[in-house]
Amino acid sequence: MNRIFSFILLLIAVSMPANASILALPQEKNISIKSSFTGKWKMKTIVTSSSCPDILVGSTTESKLIIGPAIKGPSNHIKALWKGGDWKQSNGVLKLLNDKEAITERITKIKTKKHEEWEAVLIDHLNLDEKNTIHTESIVIQYKNGEIVGEYKTYSILTRVK
Repeated sequence: MNRIFSFILLLIAVSMPANASILALPQEKNISIKSSFTGKWKMKTIVTSSSCPDILVGSTTESKLIIGPAIKGPSNHIKALWKGGDWKQSNGVLKLLNDKEAITERITKIKTKKHEEWEAVLIDHLNLDEKNTIHTESIVIQYKNGEIVGEYKTYSILTRVK
C-alpha cells in the first residue's frame, strides 16, 4: 500500500512542470499574524467514511481546540492544541492559507491497558465561514503497534467558546 502511494506521488511529481506546485501556498505578507482562527473552540466531529474495523461511519466525538498565538518562523504559522477523549493531547501548527482557510498535519497517540500503542496521523483542512464557525474535513490514518489498521475521514464543526 505504501509503495503504491509513493509510486503515485512520484508519477504526479515527475509529470508536473518544474515550476509548478500541487498546492499554491499564499505569500506570507498576505496573512495577518492576528488570525481570525485564534481562540478557544468546541469541536463536534462525525466519521463520514471508514476502512478501520473499530471506527464506525456516523460515530461522533466532542473535543476542544485552542488556536494561537503565532510561533517563531513563518508569519502564517500559529499554534494549535487539540484535547479530547482518551487520546494524548495533540499539538500542531496551523498553516494559514488566507484569513479564512488553514491546513495542518498532526499525530496523536494512546497506549491502552493491554499495552497496545495506537497512533493516528491526521491531515486537516479548516474553513472559517462568515458566521465565525470553522468547518473541518480530516483524513485520519490509524496505526496499531506500528502497523496500519486503515483510514477514515471526518467532518467537524467548531464553534467559538467565549
